Amino acid sequence: MTESTHKIIISVDFGTIYTAVVRVDATNSSQLEIINNWPTARQVVGSQIPTEIAYSDNDRAKFSWGYNISPNDQKIKWFKLSLELEQDVVELPLGLTSTDVISDFLSAIYKHIMATLHRRVDKETMQKATVDFALTVPAIWSDAARKKTQDSAVREGMGKSLLPQIYSESECAAIYALKDLDDVKSLCINDRILICDAGCGTVDIIIYKILQINPLSIIECTAGIGDYCGSTFIDREAEKFFIRRMGLHYAVFSSVQRQQVIKNFEAAKVAFRNEPEQEDFYVNLPTIGNIEEAGVQSGNFHMTRAEMRGLFNAVTDRVLDLINVQVRNVTSVNLVALVGGFGDSEYLYQRVSMWASRAQIRVLQPREAATAIVRGAALKGLETIGLSKTHI
Repeated sequence: MTESTHKIIISVDFGTIYTAVVRVDATNSSQLEIINNWPTARQVVGSQIPTEIAYSDNDRAKFSWGYNISPNDQKIKWFKLSLELEQDVVELPLGLTSTDVISDFLSAIYKHIMATLHRRVDKETMQKATVDFALTVPAIWSDAARKKTQDSAVREGMGKSLLPQIYSESECAAIYALKDLDDVKSLCINDRILICDAGCGTVDIIIYKILQINPLSIIECTAGIGDYCGSTFIDREAEKFFIRRMGLHYAVFSSVQRQQVIKNFEAAKVAFRNEPEQEDFYVNLPTIGNIEEAGVQSGNFHMTRAEMRGLFNAVTDRVLDLINVQVRNVTSVNLVALVGGFGDSEYLYQRVSMWASRAQIRVLQPREAATAIVRGAALKGLETIGLSKTHI
């Protein structure tokens, strides 16, 4: 890097349900900054932004995205999957295609990133800076899907100085998880690390072998496998449960009200740890008073710990099935790393740990597990461009 150039790397985890962005400067490669100053319509903003978009009724050029969507707008979700499936996965308005929707969303992300950089970096430095991008995709995606992702990013401005790098989500997660490990000395060359990338929509499982520790070098030793069993499927189980218990009382809710119920359920879902000390959970329901036969009092839907556990097990059982399939493909596994938004779940950690204890396999849940992929992508971006090596 010459003195006249300031290198900034932006990693983007363009997820099915949420998208995350990290900025790292080559001059301060140890400082990874999560971009989280997202535009919002009075919603609480987190470290990731919903991969959602909503269009004006009669003008496809006008749209809102992420946290900035009104609760009354018709949200479009899951459109990222069309990059791999080569078809529209949701019904789209105004004659739009999935390519149009992906372009609009990535364009909004790009413009927000660049506006943020211009606010945080002085004008003289930005004039000399090159901004390079790295995007992540599921390990199981085809080369064609990776190319479509790269082309979409280039089309929206993310390839002005260098083509955007496309990285495997699982490899980036492994890089970050191993770097975050407190007792690095416990790692050995040829150790096998199973990455459970449990997101909101999908769960992907892949096993890596350590070739070198410092600088870190890993290689796939199994083909990646995955399924649609992320944390949003717990929400779907919850909605089925509401319908069973409430019947017509739930059926009369509007789509906006149902979205609010699931949003309220999210607090109970995040809090669930299967602890005997917490036997009761409550979900607030809009416009409902008391329904004794459904366990609703003062608008609060009551759920027991066993009922919550049942909702989780319907999904975590599928995650464990995927892990078992992968483990049968190798002679041994030394470490399991849980990453992704669902990977941050205490209950998923408990279930995987219980499974792993039988084979004396260690389970790691790194700090900031929900953003492990995008953080690992930033570290790999530094290395790919030749500025540093990832040491752990």
